[in-house]
Amino acid sequence: FDTLVRDDFFAGMLGDAARLERGMKFTEAILAKNPKHADALVWHGGGLLARAAQAYAKGDTSTGDSLWNRGLKEMNDAARFEPDNMRVKIGRSATLIGLAQSGWDASDAEGRALLLSALNDYEKVYQWQKPFFHKLSMHSRGELLFGLASGWSILGEREKALKYLRLIAEECKGTKYEREAQRWLGIKPLPVVQHDCTGCHISRS
Repeated sequence: FDTLVRDDFFAGMLGDAARLERGMKFTEAILAKNPKHADALVWHGGGLLARAAQAYAKGDTSTGDSLWNRGLKEMNDAARFEPDNMRVKIGRSATLIGLAQSGWDASDAEGRALLLSALNDYEKVYQWQKPFFHKLSMHSRGELLFGLASGWSILGEREKALKYLRLIAEECKGTKYEREAQRWLGIKPLPVVQHDCTGCHISRS
């Protein structure tokens, strides 16, 4: 399911309103038929968080708070409806880590807790995938590992971030993922790792 919507939602998180709207409409059509469709719900919730971030950027705190709370509830409901659904864990974690890369307040205890919950879920996904990790697409491997490297670096856990950067260099040898990981590994001390989803045709620049 996520392959159908993730590009639109990630582009939306970086400011492409048209693609975000397309992703939202896609998930809303599914939720109209089944309000407990966990895959659609987690991505729709992520879209609401993206809209909340846009509202905050415009100084509209009231709208931002409303969208943020609704979005978090939808993502948490999706996880509650299907707690063992790895696609839901991936969707929720990817969204929260991506938003943390876009703007992070180290003093925000709630934000720290959310990011930590996303990383813990990504860790569970990685452990679940380990037996067949080498069979996954390079995109799936690279994005998961970069999500972990980025998220842990944001929280100041540099040793954990370095571990995953080294793992990327090993698991994604000969690819753009390895080259990007090697660039980060060459910076001392390691800063916050910023990574755009390769293949989503989006960029912060």
